[in-house]
Amino acid sequence: MTLVKTLFLISDFGTSDTYVAQMKAVILSRCSCSVAIVDLTHDVKAGSIREGAFHLSVSRNCIPAGSVVLAVIDPGVGTARRGVVCEIDGAFYIGPDNGLFGLLPITRAWQLPDPQAGSSRTFHGRDVFAPACARLISDPGWVEFLEPVCRENLILTEMEIPVLVDDGLQVTIAHIDNFGNIILWLPASSEFHPSFLQLPGGRIEPVTEVETYSEHPGILFLQGSQNLMEIAVSCGSASDHLGVSTGDMITLIRERDR
Repeated sequence: MTLVKTLFLISDFGTSDTYVAQMKAVILSRCSCSVAIVDLTHDVKAGSIREGAFHLSVSRNCIPAGSVVLAVIDPGVGTARRGVVCEIDGAFYIGPDNGLFGLLPITRAWQLPDPQAGSSRTFHGRDVFAPACARLISDPGWVEFLEPVCRENLILTEMEIPVLVDDGLQVTIAHIDNFGNIILWLPASSEFHPSFLQLPGGRIEPVTEVETYSEHPGILFLQGSQNLMEIAVSCGSASDHLGVSTGDMITLIRERDR
């Protein structure tokens, strides 16, 4: 039976250029085993470490142990920021130490060697991280020869915790998906049940708590597939309807808080 390893990729490169293909080509040309490559997304907003960290966080439970994840959202490429390997749930994540892995429960971490002579100063994804991925896919024990990094010394990503205020619960928009659904930094286990929401400009809109996207017209509040609460509009874009963006703060208001 042929051994097949799995590699997951995430970047802010988009797909109109050949950058993603160049990384894949380097990995495939250097691996000593068969590799199945899964693209998580390459549509992270350019340079948005926080958005990349969000996608890695919500995808974590889908990454099987023994896999390798290459993450390249790297606005500091070519600077003194280091490259790292992080072990998370038995999988290895490779990329820059800039907060990209800051929402994940890291078990162990190692620093990657300095770029070799001739490496591009502007494309470490291809010339540093991709070769490291190939080495790790072929020989997972390679990390034991790298310099360990204390987890407490890794760059973190801050996630805004929901805050109780006089008017209700203030939460931050974590992400807006391709459908315009508004994903909140609010765990699905939350027991807060709003009847209204207040937008950044002060406008207040009624909201209905539901279980699916299509069971009620208007603005909806429901548990999404990423184990976070969402605001949606049936057959429409909630972000367009409400005029909000990732990073905005909104206030969820219960009926008795009015």
